[in-house]
Amino acid sequence: MVRFRRLWVLPAGAALMAAAPAPVAIDLPGEHLHPESVSITPDGTAYVGSMYGGVLKVDLGTGRIARWLAPGAYGSGALYGVLADRRHGILWTCTNDFPGTALSVAGADPGHWLKGFSLATGKGVVSLPLPGDKPVCNDMALGRDGSLYITDTGQPRILRWRPGATALEVWIDNPVFNPPGKVGGLDGIAPGGDGALYVNNVRSGALYRVVIGADGAPGPVTMLTLSRPLASPDGMRPLGGLDFLLAEGKGTISRFIVNGDRAEITTLATGINQPTGVDSALGSGWYVQGQLSAIFRPADHTVELPFRLTPVPLKP
Repeated sequence: MVRFRRLWVLPAGAALMAAAPAPVAIDLPGEHLHPESVSITPDGTAYVGSMYGGVLKVDLGTGRIARWLAPGAYGSGALYGVLADRRHGILWTCTNDFPGTALSVAGADPGHWLKGFSLATGKGVVSLPLPGDKPVCNDMALGRDGSLYITDTGQPRILRWRPGATALEVWIDNPVFNPPGKVGGLDGIAPGGDGALYVNNVRSGALYRVVIGADGAPGPVTMLTLSRPLASPDGMRPLGGLDFLLAEGKGTISRFIVNGDRAEITTLATGINQPTGVDSALGSGWYVQGQLSAIFRPADHTVELPFRLTPVPLKP
């Protein structure tokens, strides 16, 4: 006996109708938001920090926005990097206070701090000052052992917080990170699938690999060869393995893959007004535009409003 299988034929275009809609940019509130960084959890919850203090919580699926942290909360000031750390249940923030400037936030603790807030409640749980002379807390990355690594833009060094520690330690201080004739500039930092840290210098455009030894001590530092120059590299996040997403402050969102001591850079989007932070979720990259020139050099820059959290395809 011959059995026939019933086949269902979809109307033309039905498959396209069933596909998920392409993500769209989300307008962020505030004429003085200046979001320097964004961190996104796998479920599509984005945390956006403001240079004028406070954190927004954004649902990428619905576009819903809530004020998650108020400016000055737990003594926080101008927020540079933010990092959602699900391992410890903490949103880490790099917070800085600059007295006598627009970036002096009411209620902020004087100086430069690493501050952590419970992802569950928003309550402040960690508050540690950066040690040393003229530090600037910029961005953070989580290592395999659960330690948090923090770039200091004021000095050629990376700091470390170990779980449970009550103070930050200088993990590495190396003049190789300095641009020629200058000091500091370390900015974006991200962990690689090889267990090393990858860090850039916003002033020189350099990209480095820093090995983490089996004992947790810093190993060799390698300046990577680049397939093209980087223009003011800023925030970056891992995409998996040795693949990374990067914001270049001169107007580009990029992706780079490390192969040996060389980074192959692919341009994903250009013509963007001063992007500073990136992350990925739901199959797309997302970036924010700090437009920091309007803060530090207001006579030379007009702010483009509204500030946005903008998607970008992960392939050019």
